[in-house]
Amino acid sequence: MGEKIDGLIWKLKNEGEKIEGNLAKSINDIAFRLLEQVRLGNKDNVFYMLLRCFKANNQIFPNELVEAFKQENEKYFKTLIFSFLAPILSREEKTKGGE
Repeated sequence: MGEKIDGLIWKLKNEGEKIEGNLAKSINDIAFRLLEQVRLGNKDNVFYMLLRCFKANNQIFPNELVEAFKQENEKYFKTLIFSFLAPILSREEKTKGGE
C-alpha cells in the first residue's frame, strides 16, 4: 500500500506542477478555504471546490485526483491533496513576490 501511495504522491505533485493560467488563479483564489477543508478532512467539500475550479476553466479533472478521493485513510487523503496543491500555491506566491 505504501508504494502505491508514494507513486500517487509523485503523480499528484506532477499534475499540480502542470496547472497554470486561469485554473491556477481559480485554485489560489480559494486557497485558504480549500486548505482548511483538507485539514478538516471534508472530502466532499474539497472535491466540490476543486471540481468547480476545473469545470469553470473547461479543464479535465485529473484521474490522479479522483484516486486521492478514494482513499479511506484520512492521513493519506490529506497528504495526497496537499501534494497536488503545494506546487500550485507555492508557484503563485513566488509570482506575487517577484512583481
